[in-house]
Amino acid sequence: MSASPVLGGLLTSAARMSDRWRRATTVVLVVTLGIAPLALLPIASPIYAGMATAAPTLYTYTLAIVLAATVLAFREPRMMLAASLPWAPLLAWLIVLTIFAWDSTPRLYSGLIHLVLGAAAFAIGVGAAVDDRDGEASPTLLRVPWLFAAVAWIQVLTVALALAGLPLRTLTFALAQDVNGRATGLTTHPGELSKLLFFCAMCALLLPQRTPRERWFAWSTFGVILVGIFLTQSRAALGGLVVMIGIFVRLEFAVGRWQRRHAVVLGMTVVLALASIPWIIHRFATDTGARGHTMRIAFDVIRDRPWSGVGVNSYVAVVGRTDPLTSTGVPVHNIFLLSAAEMGIVGALLLWLPFVLVSVRAVGALRASRGTDPAARVIVAALPGVVMMALTGWGLLQGPYFLLFAFMFGYFGSRRPSEERARRRRPDEHGSRRPSEERARRRRPDEHGSRRPSEERTTELGPGARASEASAEEHSPDGSR
Repeated sequence: MSASPVLGGLLTSAARMSDRWRRATTVVLVVTLGIAPLALLPIASPIYAGMATAAPTLYTYTLAIVLAATVLAFREPRMMLAASLPWAPLLAWLIVLTIFAWDSTPRLYSGLIHLVLGAAAFAIGVGAAVDDRDGEASPTLLRVPWLFAAVAWIQVLTVALALAGLPLRTLTFALAQDVNGRATGLTTHPGELSKLLFFCAMCALLLPQRTPRERWFAWSTFGVILVGIFLTQSRAALGGLVVMIGIFVRLEFAVGRWQRRHAVVLGMTVVLALASIPWIIHRFATDTGARGHTMRIAFDVIRDRPWSGVGVNSYVAVVGRTDPLTSTGVPVHNIFLLSAAEMGIVGALLLWLPFVLVSVRAVGALRASRGTDPAARVIVAALPGVVMMALTGWGLLQGPYFLLFAFMFGYFGSRRPSEERARRRRPDEHGSRRPSEERARRRRPDEHGSRRPSEERTTELGPGARASEASAEEHSPDGSR
């Protein structure tokens, strides 16, 4: 009898310790992907234009993903299994083609490891979303948005130091040839930095804005991201960011009202777009037209090998034997064509299946919540930008940025309010208000226009809370607003 309380205490302590480990590993993962994606073994490897390196390489984020996935599987095995199921058909397809269709090479195994890490990053994102959802009432517990806001600040401060003549990272001659004065931060290419900042912008849309300090931090973070993407001179990321902000603000109007923060964000976006016109014109004027050639080559490869493709991470090595431009390290700048050319049409469809499922679920959640689900708004608003970057480049399939891509969709695809919070947003079967709705009602002026004491102590609500209040008002029995 006396052993039961002791055993219960030990189990509780173990559960709390595993929760701390899971959150700590998420922090380490974001840092290694967003700030320090460094090679450990081997430290230096030949430059290869593919989704992964020419041979299996151990990176800092490789260790972080393995550790985070292990902790998640130990703490939440059912969650880990459920989050991995959308990737199971792809992994089965890759195993079959590896055995029966593709040549056994180091670059092939490097690509296979890369895709497995992507599936693990997706599952880790799901786990991080559950942690953030449980702490939704406190803005300080929204760890992932705050972490990526910090990543954006660090990257843009690195760019500022480089402009001041104090670069924190120096590129090799082979990598520097393609930069042409564009900002790279701690990455190796302007396109990589722009995609990273795009993901940071997705998280910045969830930053709380309940106090003046939080509002100024959110606005300044948006400003930093806009400046960073401007300095990268990335056309797809710029267009995607502008469209994402426009759609997100428009969706907020459906459940709220015009606020000062909308004017600030839209104003900064318009200034960014206007200031970018000169370099956009210059980049289009200097475009060599190589993208059209690489697309024709990719279509030829898909036509010749529609089922098996040339092998994961093998496009440049195999196609470069017959095409001079591809042999110089220029793959097709379209991740849908690139994945189909490497894994076959079926393999490409299976690769993008988890992302399609998240997108469809986000659209459904947005309709079901009448626009009040912040994470669903982010996914829907970001989709046009993601498609732009996918159709005009191959960076979303490459290196740590594919892993970030998978992590983000796993996170936002599972970032939902708890059932209890969702239930409190709706009127019960008798049409009466629940306690949270009653508090929302007390925040509104009474029929004489005077404010109640509780309202005088409230501050401006963030996007999620404003949406919840609007939803509560819409479903009120008396129909008042």
